[in-house]
Amino acid sequence: MEKIDCYNAGMNAYAQKRYEEARDWFLKNDEDPRCLYALGVLYANGQGVEKDFKEAAFWYERAAEGGIVPAQRAFGFACANALGIPQDFEKAAKYLKMASDKGDIAARITLGEIYAKGEGGGTRAEAADLIKSAIDQGAKEEAHDVWNSYELWKV
Repeated sequence: MEKIDCYNAGMNAYAQKRYEEARDWFLKNDEDPRCLYALGVLYANGQGVEKDFKEAAFWYERAAEGGIVPAQRAFGFACANALGIPQDFEKAAKYLKMASDKGDIAARITLGEIYAKGEGGGTRAEAADLIKSAIDQGAKEEAHDVWNSYELWKV
């Protein structure tokens, strides 16, 4: 019997807006970090399931541990903003740093803001470096907002 690629089958269903079918495919291989991330997206968006940020965070965390960069960003963001789970800047920083280290600009900006607030174990100097890096990579508006809001030019 041929092994079915549950992730690609789920993504095909997702692309055709058959979200419940996509969910079923992703659940068939809940060891594949790509499927775990896709489940998080379904729950975060309420596609084929009831919107549930707690459930989305559950799947994002598992996918993040599996090395999926968008899941690392999404879970870090959920931790930082108490989306379905208690706010936890230390945990947010851990996951956002994973994604930032792999080049994720949005994670870098959010991590920089956490550090600028004096949270997550980082310094203002680290915040300034993260935001400068994001600006250099083309993230203008949001990065400049953080840069200016926290007066990171003074670092």
